[in-house]
Amino acid sequence: MTDWTMIYWQGTPEAATAALRELGWHAPGEAPAGAADPRIGGFVPAAGTPPQTFDGVAYVAVAAQGEIALPPGLAPAGPQLARALLGSF
Repeated sequence: MTDWTMIYWQGTPEAATAALRELGWHAPGEAPAGAADPRIGGFVPAAGTPPQTFDGVAYVAVAAQGEIALPPGLAPAGPQLARALLGSF
């Protein structure tokens, strides 16, 4: 059985997209990145979809096995707020 943890981050759209790209995500109109980080099970937003942004703050989530270091320019997002804004999987 695989244990997945949802990790929620918030920050500028630029910091959010940069962090997700490092894990294997790609933005709309971009070619898919190389192989995704093997710890990653999924992204919110899905690859090829822009991050949800509210009042200039982007909210993103990553389903991961194990710890993922907090990327530069992002802060943890409260899971209740993030679920309300993004949904979950």
